[in-house]
Amino acid sequence: MKKEISRRKFLNNALTHTMSGFMLLNTPQKPNPQASAQSASFLLGRVFTNKEAIYSDTSFSSGIQYRLQMNNVIAIGDELIGEAINQNNHKWYTVPDYGYIPANSVQLVQQKLNPVQEVVNGGILGIITVPYTKAWKYSPAGKAEGIQLFYYGSTHWISGNYTDEKGDVYYKIYEDRWGDAYYVYASHMHLFSDRELLPISSSVADADKVIEVNIHDQLVIAYEYGVPVFMSLASTGVLQDGKDLSTPPGEYIVNYKRPSRHMVHTDKIGINDSALYGVPWVTYFTDTGIAFHGTYWHSNFGVQRSHGCVNLPIPAAKWIYLWTNPVVPPRQDTFVSRTGTKVIVT
Repeated sequence: MKKEISRRKFLNNALTHTMSGFMLLNTPQKPNPQASAQSASFLLGRVFTNKEAIYSDTSFSSGIQYRLQMNNVIAIGDELIGEAINQNNHKWYTVPDYGYIPANSVQLVQQKLNPVQEVVNGGILGIITVPYTKAWKYSPAGKAEGIQLFYYGSTHWISGNYTDEKGDVYYKIYEDRWGDAYYVYASHMHLFSDRELLPISSSVADADKVIEVNIHDQLVIAYEYGVPVFMSLASTGVLQDGKDLSTPPGEYIVNYKRPSRHMVHTDKIGINDSALYGVPWVTYFTDTGIAFHGTYWHSNFGVQRSHGCVNLPIPAAKWIYLWTNPVVPPRQDTFVSRTGTKVIVT
C-alpha cells in the first residue's frame, strides 16, 4: 500500500500534540488547559503504580518532587514535549503547583456523575465516567462476596437497577466471562443511547477502508480511498522472557467484535493485567483472538508491551470499533462476520 504521509516527524509531532494520543486527520484534537475543575471536561490523571513520581521539570534527571501511590488522582494541566518516555513518545503533563509527570504514568480521566436511568429490559451498554468505582460482587444467594474496582473508560453490560435501604441506586452488571453479578453506583456510569453507537463513515464501501498497524513506529493508521483519516499511537505485542507475544505481520479482516470483554491473561507481563474487567471496544482481526481494544491499565503507547493485541487509547479504540465493518447493532454483545474491514500488520 502506498503511504503518502511524510512519515516519522509529522506523525510524532501530530500525536504528541493531542491530549488523547490519537487524532482524526481532518479534525485535530486540542487540549483545553483552561477548563474549570468543576467542568465535566476537566482532565484528571489516575496514577497507575506506587512508583510514579512528579518531577521538577520535563526530564527524569530533573529531580523527584513527590512520590505517588496507585490510584491517586491528580489535576492535569498543559501538555508539553519533554525528555523521551519511549522511542515514540515525548509527552509530559504539568501538574499545577506541583511539577511535571510523564504521560505514561497516568490514565487521563474525568469525574463525571450521571443522571440515573431506569433499566427495565437489560442489555444496555454503559461506561465508567469516574476515575474508578467500587463494584460489589454478589453470590446467587444475594450476599456480598467482595469488591472489584472498575476503572474509567471500562464498558459493561447493565441488566437492571437496584435500590438499597438508604435509597442509593445501583446498576446491576452482568460480567461476561464468569457470569457473576456486580453492583455499581448508577451515577458513576453513562448509558449509551443507540445514536451514540452509530457507525462512522458508513457510506464508504468496505473495499475502500483499510487499517495499517505499523509495528516499527507503533502506529495505527486508517485509510479511506487510500487517504489517511485517522492515526493513533499503539502498543502491540511484545517478545519477553522467551515468550513470543508479538502481533503477527500479515493481512487480515475484522471478523469479530465485542463492545466489552473481561480479558484474562495467565502470562502476566505488567501490573494488574492478569484479569481485566470491561475491556472496551474490542475489534478482533485474527482467529486466535488478536484485536484492537481500549486500554485503561497503562498509557505507555508507542512501545511494544501487549499480549499480542493492539492496545489503544480508549477514544481511539472506540473510533476503530465504530468505523470498521462489520457494524454491530447497539444492543448486541457480540457480532461475528467473515466480511470485514481489511487490516494490514507490517
